[in-house]
Amino acid sequence: MSAETYRALFLHPDEDEDDFSAQLPVVSAAPPALIRAATTYAGAQAVAVYRLAEASAWPEAAAFLYEKTIPGTVPDGALLEQVETPDD
Repeated sequence: MSAETYRALFLHPDEDEDDFSAQLPVVSAAPPALIRAATTYAGAQAVAVYRLAEASAWPEAAAFLYEKTIPGTVPDGALLEQVETPDD
């Protein structure tokens, strides 16, 4: 692991869903407020939203809790989008 990346842990409160992690680039001094991940729902493109839950190990790691899935796509066809300040 380098100073330019961190381990993002994606947690699901539902036991039917698997938790997973990804190595992501550090884009600011603070962890992102949320991460949007490209997914599908009922065969359509969707975005899974994960909200920051724990960042005591920042900048080495941060944990994000699954919040919801919404219709749509992540910009520029990316798989993950880090959002510093959500507009919700």
